[in-house]
Amino acid sequence: MSSTTTLATDWDTDHSLAIAPERTAWLIYKLGFCGRENHYVGAQWFYELCNPTQQYASAVVQFTGNPEFNGTTILTLADGPIEHRNLIGDTAESIAKCFELLLTAGASSVWAHAERATLTVTARVLAAEGNQIGLAVETGSTQFTASSSTILSGGSDGTLLTDLNAMPRINRAARDWTRSFFKALKGYGVDATAAFSMELRHGDKSPEAGIAQCYPDQAVWLNTPALQTNFSPASTAFWRQVHLDMADVMIEAGMQPYLQFGEVQWWYFANGSGMPFYDQYTTSTFQSTYGRSMALIASQDADPKQFPDECAFLPGLIGQFTSAIIGFVRQTHPETRFEVLYPPDVNDTALNKLINYPTAQWTPANLMCLKTENFTYTGDRNLDKARDSIALPSQLGFGQNQSSHLVGIGEYTTPWNKERRLALGAGLESVVLFALDQFCLIGYGLPLDDGLRRSVFMGG
Repeated sequence: MSSTTTLATDWDTDHSLAIAPERTAWLIYKLGFCGRENHYVGAQWFYELCNPTQQYASAVVQFTGNPEFNGTTILTLADGPIEHRNLIGDTAESIAKCFELLLTAGASSVWAHAERATLTVTARVLAAEGNQIGLAVETGSTQFTASSSTILSGGSDGTLLTDLNAMPRINRAARDWTRSFFKALKGYGVDATAAFSMELRHGDKSPEAGIAQCYPDQAVWLNTPALQTNFSPASTAFWRQVHLDMADVMIEAGMQPYLQFGEVQWWYFANGSGMPFYDQYTTSTFQSTYGRSMALIASQDADPKQFPDECAFLPGLIGQFTSAIIGFVRQTHPETRFEVLYPPDVNDTALNKLINYPTAQWTPANLMCLKTENFTYTGDRNLDKARDSIALPSQLGFGQNQSSHLVGIGEYTTPWNKERRLALGAGLESVVLFALDQFCLIGYGLPLDDGLRRSVFMGG
């Protein structure tokens, strides 16, 4: 059989999406990568944001007594006076209502609300920026007074977080761009895969949210930067809707949905306190399953023979997570295809090999394809290890038509192109180059060479 070489594009905070979807698809087509295109949506801003702890600055004005007819009440906001000439029937309550109407209609920096004789002035500018807006009230009377602070206060920036309950989960910009991109690919006859990792740039690391993978002492925060999410029901509920949203987008683009679990794993490395298995859901579920607390696994280099229960339990959570997503999406789109991206390089310890591959669920019967990647092996110039990575799907029972390999494009001294040729020689279903932007920015020439050697018959 023959393999196809495809290119991946990715939504990333470090890469611009200034190129139009149609132009990107045209580049992929003209470069000759007309097999299956991968579109990665990982530690990026594909989701809606919320800010539950943000507060707007405000101040309270309390009016007391009886306004004097024909007197003047002056509210000064940020050095700008707003006057009201007291009418014969005015009361403290009517004065408060009057300034509510005047401020809300005429001030761009604040709005106001009156409740009886109490006027609350609230900044329109976001969060802490409103804390320095000045406020003063003069009544010119001893019978009618007003008390207030001299500035608005209490504004707090809060923290932008991924909105875990938004419907749809994927935001409008990501849906529109991706739909247009897939439509363009469809027009060129290029199939596509959309991939999600476990990372959220604005993920909520709090125990209350319950979505963070956790070391024994803190949540797992990656240097992308992003939160590494876990396999709890809260995380599952978020991610299954994300995958369904993307399947919807692919259907709208005229494509059969093809979704990838992009490195859906326990984070590969320990911090100073241990491995990242200690979120509340994981530890409590282990406790109820085995009747004891999870042992502390200090390092990815730990001997798995010392932790047989943990090594049986942890991959099961991954398997349940991916199975839940597959089942949820296929309730709506039963034709949806799924694949797994698995990195043998960062799982190259006895422990990680066990905990990060759920053998019961990731089978040729359940997955369309198993794809490997090994950026570390490529960067280390270790083609022997890369060859082992390419061969892994076949060792796990995946035929050539269900096997793929992703190659990280690097600078010219790395053997990424030799690795590509090794994967092509193995007859895999596809070989993916990651990513289009690196390929274009570095400026590699085309067509890619098939090899540096040739055979010539020199006989008579």
